[in-house]
Amino acid sequence: MSTPLGEIPLLDQHAHSLLRAQPATLREFRACFTESEAGEIIDRHVPWSLFYRRAIRDLADFFGCAPDEDAVFEARRARPLDRLTREMFADAAIAAVLVDLGLRADAHFDLESLRRLLPCPAFPVLRLETLAERLLPEASTWRDLEDRFTAEVETAANGGLRALKSIIAYRTGLALERWDGGALERAFRETRDVFRRGRRRLESKPLLDALVGRALWVAARRRLPVQIHTGFGDHDLDLRLANPVWLRPILEDPALRGVSFVLLHCHPYVHEAAWLAAVYPHVYLDLSLTVPFLAHGAAEALADALAMAPVTKILGATDAFSIPELFWLGARHAREAVHAATESIGARGFLPAAERRDAARLVLHDNAAALYGIVPDG
Repeated sequence: MSTPLGEIPLLDQHAHSLLRAQPATLREFRACFTESEAGEIIDRHVPWSLFYRRAIRDLADFFGCAPDEDAVFEARRARPLDRLTREMFADAAIAAVLVDLGLRADAHFDLESLRRLLPCPAFPVLRLETLAERLLPEASTWRDLEDRFTAEVETAANGGLRALKSIIAYRTGLALERWDGGALERAFRETRDVFRRGRRRLESKPLLDALVGRALWVAARRRLPVQIHTGFGDHDLDLRLANPVWLRPILEDPALRGVSFVLLHCHPYVHEAAWLAAVYPHVYLDLSLTVPFLAHGAAEALADALAMAPVTKILGATDAFSIPELFWLGARHAREAVHAATESIGARGFLPAAERRDAARLVLHDNAAALYGIVPDG
């Protein structure tokens, strides 16, 4: 199938690993197309989401099968995962992928195993909250946890890391505060007690604020980009606290000017994210998850971003996870959204035809390559 801008490689700067055990049932397959964990959403409503219905038609063309979900599911099950992954990544012209390995790491391929599946380079991104959750049970005090955490971030930075990433927006929000040592020690003891009772999800605002702040300090010194989830995503977030404007005190901190901040997802705060990218030299944004989950609205969201943010500040990504189809679909929708947005903007007199392909290449590949220091093969 031909796709607009298919000749431009996609540097997928925000994605996750693949499930070791791929969906065994159609229901498990459907669950990959929603952020909801509610059974009624998966069973009744996902089949009528516009993204899913379009996905089934596109995947049917790819597999050469009937355009219904049963046929698509059986066709994908008939192909070994390594073959399916190679074919889909190659057809999607994905040049490289930056992988957050912290999402359900026990169920997904680690980096080396993932690299053996992919026909393109994969680079690691360190998810800060997952690191903190791993270290907290063995720490004896807040100061011990802080030291262990900082040391691990430094070690990762020495090992080929391309970026740090935080999901603090989904835990306690983007309004980071400063906490004194007493408050941090109390929060540490309370959280350690919770962890020892079996719950291993870090939700303490003092600890999260302090640890993310510490990681930002390392990133500034190491000149590492930091990806920050904003806007919609995990179903249990408080969307009000995921507005990226809460980050302004951090963005204006002179000590953190060495950090390039990448605002992820952004919907419904696309205008706010674009304004931040237009004002602050070290702020960028992507619309992964917004593209493709926003269906036909993805092109409008990208056009809204481009209304304020320079073309050089927007990055392409899929936020794909679990199954190769989401990478293939995400890349396809990203190109279609860029094409439709630039054509629409051009029709209004703001982007001449001679400049549209250059703008598309910046968004889909070159901006991310420059930010993360990724040199194309050959």
